Amino acid sequence: MGEQLNVKVSSLKLKKMMLTALLAVGFIAPASAEEARSPVGKLMDPNGAVEYSRDGEKWRPVTRAKYLFSGYHIRTGADGSGNFINQESGLAQSLSANVAAMVGDTGLEVSAGEVSDPFSSDAGLMDGLANKFASAQRYTTVRRAVKKPGEPECEVKVRLAREITVSEGFADLVWDKACPDNTFVIVLGEQQFEVPADASGEHIRFQLPVPDAGEYALRLDVKAGEEVVYTPRRPGKLKVLAAGEEATIKASIVAAGDDFFAQADVLEQHGLLVPAMDAYRAYFDVYPDDIEMKPLFIANLQALQLMKEKTAEAQKYNDFISE
Repeated sequence: MGEQLNVKVSSLKLKKMMLTALLAVGFIAPASAEEARSPVGKLMDPNGAVEYSRDGEKWRPVTRAKYLFSGYHIRTGADGSGNFINQESGLAQSLSANVAAMVGDTGLEVSAGEVSDPFSSDAGLMDGLANKFASAQRYTTVRRAVKKPGEPECEVKVRLAREITVSEGFADLVWDKACPDNTFVIVLGEQQFEVPADASGEHIRFQLPVPDAGEYALRLDVKAGEEVVYTPRRPGKLKVLAAGEEATIKASIVAAGDDFFAQADVLEQHGLLVPAMDAYRAYFDVYPDDIEMKPLFIANLQALQLMKEKTAEAQKYNDFISE
């Protein structure tokens, strides 16, 4: 009996120690499996007055492709219309004027107005959207390291994406800012490009002089004055697309229409992480309160090693989920 009691006490002590350690490093758990969800569908081709609401009280206009989760509301005005694409079935439904509907777990629940029967459409959602959301949840975890006394407020160990693709039309690289007096050197094979610090924006952005199609070693060095104060242990990989490959990708982007997330998906499939980031940002410029769509953007920031912004976006997402 005494041995069993000792085992229980030891177990409680261990759990307490683990909890204390997690709190010490500022660990914030990601959304639970029940909270981690993907969109039920998206509303496309809005014309006239078309609006959505998360709670049925505060309404916002739908001006281009808008992803919708279970519990959202949509409505059209007297001159409004649009098309709802169901994620699970891939089928579309046309919404006419004066429609009021709620998004259920499997599709629309219409309370007013006329909505067509489901029909086939080429404007489906991204392949494997639910799996992408589930996979991206791992990046919504926030770990805030406790800064020790005397440690600098800035970080010189900034990194490029481990693997990234560019082309003539998509030539930008991005990375986190370092300390205020730091400058940078991009090392591409035998070439070097000096990059000054930039006080504006969330990060450093540099348009790379694109070499011929192929694969190259790519490295980012951080300097203080003339001294290199940080260089990665090994270079990353840069892939440069040929003109024909870029043209094919651009055609797929055009085919995605006004769906910024579908555009980002096309770009990410080809390793074009920076223009994919731009597409995600464009979506949130239109729908700034659409926090539930953040996981794929957060995963993109992680791949780009933009850790400051990734942590800030993950914090916003966790705050939203915990409400």
